[in-house]
Amino acid sequence: MKYTIRAQPRIDKLPLFWTILNDGSVEKQEPDGREILASMKRAVIFDGEVRWYETCYCTPPLQHERSTVYDKFFSHVQIEPLRDSSTWKGESFWDYLHEYTNTENDESSEAGVTPHIKYVPIRIL
Repeated sequence: MKYTIRAQPRIDKLPLFWTILNDGSVEKQEPDGREILASMKRAVIFDGEVRWYETCYCTPPLQHERSTVYDKFFSHVQIEPLRDSSTWKGESFWDYLHEYTNTENDESSEAGVTPHIKYVPIRIL
């Protein structure tokens, strides 16, 4: 069955979400990784809300998808049976993620902060 999902993105988590969508982590997830990836590529964002549709045959709908991916990156998730996806307004969420992630990295670099640095203490004798 197809469902409409509406949710608020967790803005602070978007860089990590973009990374796992593009490094193969989500796509390799069974049984739903490819559907999650395809759903995010067709999702739209409008007025701070992300909307997409997804096929799921589980009860409750999207339980696995939410527990493994969506609840980490979205809040206020609402799931309803799909009625019509052709009337959705908004910008491509995929493009939004890409631009947001690149803008954030550019701003961090300009501020003299290198993104994704791991602190490793060194003991000097």
